[in-house]
Amino acid sequence: MNFSVDRIPPPPPFLKKRDDELKLNTNLAALKVSLSVVCLVAYHRGSGEKCFACTGTIVECEGAAGDDGKFDATILTSASLLHSYRDPSQITVEVHLSDGSSYEGEVSAFDLHYNIATVKFKPDKPPQKACLKWIDDSMSLQPDNDHTMVEANFFNLCPGDKVIALARVQDHHHQLLVSSGDFSIYCCGLDCQELLMTTCEITTHFIGGPLINWDGEVIGINFFWKGQTPFLPINIAFRCLDHLNKKRSVPHPWLGMEFTNLYAADVVTLEEIVQLFPLVCKGVIVEEVTEESPADRAEIQPNDVIIKCDREVVSCSLKFFGMIWDKVGKSMELEVMRAGVCGPLKLAILADDLLPDSYNSWPI
Repeated sequence: MNFSVDRIPPPPPFLKKRDDELKLNTNLAALKVSLSVVCLVAYHRGSGEKCFACTGTIVECEGAAGDDGKFDATILTSASLLHSYRDPSQITVEVHLSDGSSYEGEVSAFDLHYNIATVKFKPDKPPQKACLKWIDDSMSLQPDNDHTMVEANFFNLCPGDKVIALARVQDHHHQLLVSSGDFSIYCCGLDCQELLMTTCEITTHFIGGPLINWDGEVIGINFFWKGQTPFLPINIAFRCLDHLNKKRSVPHPWLGMEFTNLYAADVVTLEEIVQLFPLVCKGVIVEEVTEESPADRAEIQPNDVIIKCDREVVSCSLKFFGMIWDKVGKSMELEVMRAGVCGPLKLAILADDLLPDSYNSWPI
């Protein structure tokens, strides 16, 4: 049957129903965390000029203390809020809540390597705190034979799973912005190896804002780069927050190699691994090794599959990041599978501390 240009038929009813259900579920998930999503606006302290506006998420709130009866709340966001300044004392921060109220905030801590910051403010009443959920990004090459249980406080995130990015803008309504998309295995091209990707279509308003699952749980912090939506998993962000609160600094372990989840390798490499190591269904695969790095000195090679770290199973890249997080200056034993070698190799590696001039670079 032919249709003229001005008589395009409507979509089939089942497609419209699916779109309506997606929109409904997206909105319901967003509402579970929306009261924790705030707009942040930074101004230069001297000139009053607006520097940057982004989004943040309220993650902590302590009871009223002192004579003023106010609460102490903490917002997790992106260090992009600092704009080109590296001294928080050079800016002032306005915190805009969902109910239209505004408060003065201050950047209490930040880390330029992971591009995150915390903002403190004192609301009159306790705001809603977001529920955080750590990501388990493991996926077996043999799902039918995988009986691994996901830990209680983890959310298993696989390529193609639906996720939602949120933002709040500075207007007279303090409007909430919502964009749904899929978790993707592709890389964004930014330096930070810990970043993951989604297909959510966003703008710079979403920078620093939460990425949530269908239960309204925060699983990451959004960034924006050339029309893409990379995000820092909450696993990494929460560890940074914890270290910033306790030690005012964040460890930056460096092994000198790039790696990814085993399932994200190209099909030619995966076929070879499955044929060589039929019992290996999870792990991380080494993509590149930097010369004269800890990985190079440990004789790690591209296409090595890391299956254990200090005798603990490495199921995914995020778990491996967690294992090496506090191992700066300490020796670790990695078990790797390598083509042409029968059985796992045990290699000792010593993690270096990344120097500030080698921190990840981020767009300003």
